[in-house]
Amino acid sequence: MKAIIKSYFLTVLFLVAFILFVRLGFWQLDRADQKNTINSEYVKRQAEEIIEDESLISEKLLWRKFIISGKFIEPNIFLDNQMNYRTAGYVILTPYKTINNKIILINRGWHPLPELRNQIPRIEKNIDKKLVGVLTPIPAHGIVLGGNNYEEINSQSIRIQRVDLDELISKLNIEKFDLYPFMLTLTDPIDKNLTSNLILPVSDSEKNYGYAFQWFAFALTLLIIFVVLRKKKK
Repeated sequence: MKAIIKSYFLTVLFLVAFILFVRLGFWQLDRADQKNTINSEYVKRQAEEIIEDESLISEKLLWRKFIISGKFIEPNIFLDNQMNYRTAGYVILTPYKTINNKIILINRGWHPLPELRNQIPRIEKNIDKKLVGVLTPIPAHGIVLGGNNYEEINSQSIRIQRVDLDELISKLNIEKFDLYPFMLTLTDPIDKNLTSNLILPVSDSEKNYGYAFQWFAFALTLLIIFVVLRKKKK
């Protein structure tokens, strides 16, 4: 009787584990499909006509190309600990006052960390021309070390660990409705020492396909073990 109960228990355990592994495999495939859909939509939007009407800036037009006019204002913002091909660096953001008297953050590009902490990349000044870029979300990730997000480098520059819109609004001494909750990531940096960090909305799906293969392999291995053990019992 105990042997029968044990056999039923192991069979149920196998079925639960087998179904779980298969479901996890299909879940990873579904995640890969979702990423492919999002990124293909991004590629499609990049091919559409550039928008020159600033008043159309909105969430529904994220990842579309825009041309805006205005001028940069202080301070330059050095977003710390931003990785590019496994190299740490800064993403440089600068507030930009448009001809409609609204403020939008301009993602000017990425620069590797200098050797010394008190050194910062050189940024062009007094640029007054139209900017071409992609409307992108403002990055919300980042760890604040020591409880202080903002660090003044000099009168024109600050270093931050993450973008906090409320802090930025206070720093710029503007009203909340004056700041767009998006940024314009330049497709071609105007600073020659910076690298464009325009990336796909989500990471590519290769890892998800790899994870799916692993889960299906686990399920197949478990099935083979179960069949072999059942044959031995017979």
